[in-house]
Amino acid sequence: MSKIIVNVTDRKGKKHILEGQQGQTLMQLIDKNELANPYGICGGEPMCGTCHVYVEKDWLDKLNQKTSEEELAIDNASELKDNSRLGCQIDLSEALNGLSVTIG
Repeated sequence: MSKIIVNVTDRKGKKHILEGQQGQTLMQLIDKNELANPYGICGGEPMCGTCHVYVEKDWLDKLNQKTSEEELAIDNASELKDNSRLGCQIDLSEALNGLSVTIG
């Protein structure tokens, strides 16, 4: 499998370049690299909103549409913006190579 590069800015403003793989979620990648705590406490079930990220606007059209479950769960996150998404609902793919997000 090819590596998928994701640019992540953590809650302290530090930038990280992470290498993910297709089939992995953004939440799994951020959690594996221990960039936020708490993060993804519901394990990707779209229930808690702790895997909230802000997706750089240029990437929004490349993501899958929000499901009704994500819409409900994201209400649990704080400081929502137009580019708010849940990391557990973003499946990494080659189309997302270079994705840039900020942890909410």
